Amino acid sequence: MIHEPDALEEVGNFMMAELESLPLVELDHLIQRVASAEDTARQYKQLLHAVMHHRFAERAQLLRQEAGKTTGTVRFEDEGFTVIADLPKRAEYDQNKLKEAVEALRKWGEDPGNYVGIEIKVSESKYTAWPPGIRKLFEPARTVKTGKPSYKLERIVDGVVPEAANDSTFGEAV
Repeated sequence: MIHEPDALEEVGNFMMAELESLPLVELDHLIQRVASAEDTARQYKQLLHAVMHHRFAERAQLLRQEAGKTTGTVRFEDEGFTVIADLPKRAEYDQNKLKEAVEALRKWGEDPGNYVGIEIKVSESKYTAWPPGIRKLFEPARTVKTGKPSYKLERIVDGVVPEAANDSTFGEAV
């Protein structure tokens, strides 16, 4: 097994200016090593979580039953540690039945906003496929924001440059 945390130490020892001046092949190598370390750490974390679950699930469930609940947090001591076992509640609702319930509230003269949050979402792929008149109707309600920028490196294989979603100058010297 490769000791990947060394990759994290290696990157941590660089100054920003040093990393910026690295040839892309070396930067790509570091990125791949750090990604591998992340994958390894994620696998170890999942393994340790499974060990904790195997070790404490039954005891935690008994404590929840004694407290008259099926979900939530319980605490108990074991070998000088306080074990905090949480089993979160994840309620899910059938969207069609929710719509029916909201309509029933309206018929009763109630404001559904007092009971439920109502959010209308528009899929960007659907928006771009709409006829221009429909898009124009929704444009005043639409704001486009950007997310966090990300970058990745892909090797050019056999001189084949992947197509880019930018202008025709891709691949030219800037």
